[in-house]
Amino acid sequence: MALIQNPTLAAARIAMLQAMALVAIYLIPIPASWPLARRVMASASSNSSNRADADHHATGYYEGLVGGAEGPGGRGELTLKLMGKPNGWVRFNDAGVVRHLDHDFLQFELIPKIDSVLFGQPFVTNSHGMHSPEATVEKPPGVFRIALLGASIDMGWGIKYQDSYAHRLQEWLNTHAAHQGFASERKFEVLNFAVAAYSPLQRLESFRRKAREFQPDLVIYSSTMLDSRLAEIHLCDVFRTKSEIPFDFAREAVARAGVTEDDRRVDSRGQLPAKEAIKKKLEPHYWDLYDQTVASLSADCRSAGVPLMMVIVPRVGKDADASLRAEPSARLKSIAGRYALPIYDLTDAFDDLDPADLEIAAWDDHPNALGHQRLFMALTRELVTDQGRYELLYPGRKAVAEASLPADRP
Repeated sequence: MALIQNPTLAAARIAMLQAMALVAIYLIPIPASWPLARRVMASASSNSSNRADADHHATGYYEGLVGGAEGPGGRGELTLKLMGKPNGWVRFNDAGVVRHLDHDFLQFELIPKIDSVLFGQPFVTNSHGMHSPEATVEKPPGVFRIALLGASIDMGWGIKYQDSYAHRLQEWLNTHAAHQGFASERKFEVLNFAVAAYSPLQRLESFRRKAREFQPDLVIYSSTMLDSRLAEIHLCDVFRTKSEIPFDFAREAVARAGVTEDDRRVDSRGQLPAKEAIKKKLEPHYWDLYDQTVASLSADCRSAGVPLMMVIVPRVGKDADASLRAEPSARLKSIAGRYALPIYDLTDAFDDLDPADLEIAAWDDHPNALGHQRLFMALTRELVTDQGRYELLYPGRKAVAEASLPADRP
């Protein structure tokens, strides 16, 4: 008689075997000269059966690196240890570069005038708490300002700001202005308001509190495949810290999800006992919440007379499968189209390179300097072929395609 196996038990055994294999892979030293082995290692750490599973694992990963509500002994810490994190590798929120905001929807922000080291690289912020060069609130005459709203990749996690795609864009725009005859009358500043782990709602709040004051001439909103998980982390932290939600549409979404006051109860350790139940209730509402977030940002920008555009940036390795990224990319493009926003899909920027050559570490899939170079090149390629955006940057000039791209393409 055939043995009938409990499917739940079978799935658990498979998951355990996969975890054991992952531990084994990371415990065995693999020389950098073995490119095939490195690809297998990268594949083992990032491969998953489907998008939902990958993103749920990423939630623990980001909670671990950023310092989510689960604390040092939680799932995030275990995930990082399985990925080979050294003992001295601190969480982002424990690195002394952010300050926590009590009972505040934004939760945390970069500390101004930091001169430190983060993940082995210099980490410097200006007087306004941006990982970018100094800037004045008042816009100098002749300056065209771009405000970037985003999360960790856009901030420049694990690299110096000079290597970030945002700063490379600023440098290229000014060099290209000289080639187009604008050097004496137009300068460019890319103000980087991105902060690691900022959810879509935090990016909207950051625009209202900070970016708008700098009078940008263009706002770039950066999206990732992980944004729904960042929203999950953020909202759970909002509930945990008893912070007020400032947006009517977000409060209504929470109510529609059926999240009750009892669900939001915090225990004596400051944790949410009903956290998993809250996540399950919120899960079906994230895309609608995303839509309303973009709608609000779009309305804010229109009211201020500022053009808004979107970009989709990839994670190293995690978004390499075009079939898996197609559905979330299509959703983001649909949202952008609903509000007549240009959107650049940069998710193929890393496709032809080994993830091991692009990530800042084997246990951390944020792009290194080469990865940011690839993002910069992909973004610039879109800009020089988009007549609307190109003429906004360089009035009276026609988009000139590949001839205007920087010469140092990898």
